[in-house]
Amino acid sequence: MVKILFQMSKKLNKKIKKSNKIVEKDLLGNQGEVYFSPDLDEKTVYFEGFDSLTGTIVTGSYDFNKKGGVTSYGLSLGDSDGIALTHLFTMENNKSFKKSAKHFREILNEDTTYAGILSNAMSTGDCQALANYMDGLSGVADGIMSTGASVGTGDLCYA
Repeated sequence: MVKILFQMSKKLNKKIKKSNKIVEKDLLGNQGEVYFSPDLDEKTVYFEGFDSLTGTIVTGSYDFNKKGGVTSYGLSLGDSDGIALTHLFTMENNKSFKKSAKHFREILNEDTTYAGILSNAMSTGDCQALANYMDGLSGVADGIMSTGASVGTGDLCYA
């Protein structure tokens, strides 16, 4: 990873480091270690984390533009038995990532409406209501297919 980061411009390197901190702090809430792997050809940074307290495994990625602004992100949460849920988001603009990550973390941890919709989606396998609800996340772009959600190994539903 260090070799790749030095091949980037200093400005792009700084933006990616800032986005990585947003993933660690705002999206994942500093729960355990997070590992990052940038792919400059794809303009994507992959990440993986593990929370030793809950056993939650998080894998995901974010895409960035040539200036380093995050254009979309997605993550899957699960445990050693497999993936429980997946969310994908297209950003409204390249300054929306931090706001969206914080709001996602709040919804995941504190929103009882989300918990009910997620529970229903997990029991029925129907993720459309989940995608529709998450489409209201701060910083997410307008339009169809700007938000994706799935439960288990099911298909993605878009809103």
